[in-house]
Amino acid sequence: MKKSLYLIAILALTSILLSGCKKWFDEPDTKEDLSYLIKTYEFHTSNNNTYKSIWTYDGYRATSYKYYKNGQLYSEYKNYSYDGLNASWDYYSYNNDNVNDISVREHIECEYLDDTYRRIKYQKTECYYPDPQDNCIYETYREYEGKKCVSYKYYMNGILLREGYNYNYDGLHCTYKMTYYTSSNPTIVSEERSYNIVYLDDTYLRPKSSSCTIERVYEDGHTYTSTDYTITDYEGKKIIGRQRFINGNLSYDYRDYRYDGLTCYYFYDYYRDGEVYSTEIYEVEYLE
Repeated sequence: MKKSLYLIAILALTSILLSGCKKWFDEPDTKEDLSYLIKTYEFHTSNNNTYKSIWTYDGYRATSYKYYKNGQLYSEYKNYSYDGLNASWDYYSYNNDNVNDISVREHIECEYLDDTYRRIKYQKTECYYPDPQDNCIYETYREYEGKKCVSYKYYMNGILLREGYNYNYDGLHCTYKMTYYTSSNPTIVSEERSYNIVYLDDTYLRPKSSSCTIERVYEDGHTYTSTDYTITDYEGKKIIGRQRFINGNLSYDYRDYRYDGLTCYYFYDYYRDGEVYSTEIYEVEYLE
């Protein structure tokens, strides 16, 4: 009898252990790798001016943002509130380096797709200006299949201004169309864009290459076509170079990346007529 009870106890313990192991193997950690995607700090100089941005987070949830020019606060996001995947916050833009002189105030409400807080399903922005006649409401709608965006619509005061459609995915390769409408007459197309994107990984947040062919339609009926192409180089998840070409001509070049842990330093060259017109130095820190 003792031997039978002992055997039963061993089998029961084994069952518990196997059950625990099965759960551990069947439910792997599905947290996405968002390394080198979420900035906490950015600093650069341009034309003898200094610019600094500071973000704070609770996990992946943003809690504040401040933007400084020459040490003066120019704009900020604050008053964040979260309810699951729904969030709201306020944006303030200031005049004359004076936080008591507000040029624009916005109230934003947002619904995210998931707890990375990187993919937006719906966003409403209420804009308030010194002249109330300029006040307006912008709304953005996105639909997803998994992590892939498959539809996009953007409205101002209930009028459709642009929409993305015909999304097609082949692995990490995505193509889609974007149509822009005139605000005075939303039935008239002002611009058509065709996008072609290749992503680094299945987060669909890190583009390796992105091209956009733009066909602009003017009021007199004539059209203008241009092509914008951006290529990004990575080392693992770290960006180590980025170049943008407009109609085949180099427009800007982010180069000479150097990483020290989560801090990154690089140069930004802006080109004009085939020559470097200006160079800026950046310092960036990431959340993870």
